[in-house]
Amino acid sequence: MAQELKIEKKASEVIQPGTEAEARQAIRSRKDLSGADLHGLNLQNLNTAGAILRKTNLTGADLSHSLLVRPNLYRARLNDAAIHNTTFLGGDLVRASLIGVNLGDSAIMGADAQDADFKNACLRNAGLFNTSLQNAIFTDADLTNARLARLDVTGADFTGADLTGARAFQVDWSSAKVPPVIIPEPFVKLPVWAWSVLAGGLLGFLAVLIYALTHKDNSASAS
Repeated sequence: MAQELKIEKKASEVIQPGTEAEARQAIRSRKDLSGADLHGLNLQNLNTAGAILRKTNLTGADLSHSLLVRPNLYRARLNDAAIHNTTFLGGDLVRASLIGVNLGDSAIMGADAQDADFKNACLRNAGLFNTSLQNAIFTDADLTNARLARLDVTGADFTGADLTGARAFQVDWSSAKVPPVIIPEPFVKLPVWAWSVLAGGLLGFLAVLIYALTHKDNSASAS
């Protein structure tokens, strides 16, 4: 409830970019775009860290081929958006509406997507790793050939979801409200130490990437 009260704004307080270029600049400079209307905008190839897009209307927008590091998309509307070939590194997708979204060939890593709605979403060939999907809705979603690892699917609903060809690692499907009809086959098994090495290398890479993006944004603002 505290978060709800904090992000509610009067209409006069909402930052509303007038053009796609202004929207890109506002997102990259981490301006608070909570409640802004960015529906249908072409924002593809957007590389940014710390974007503030809480309750933002991104319905039908194009965010494909992007790199989004720690985006705040709490309760954002992303229905029917094009977000294929995009990578999410961390971030808040809690209660986000992603109905009919195209996340094909995308990757979501280390995010919080509790209560998110992926109804009718396309997640073909997508990768979801180390992400909370508690109480998320995947009704009739397409997860064909998806790669799923270390997910919390407690209370999640996979009614009618297609997981043909999907692979999973450390996912307790029995904790789901409605588990998928087709339970994914496991990844190729690796020893525990191998997963630790891979995770450590990934975290190091992410730290360098986040620093580089943040430093670039700060340099651009200073100039």
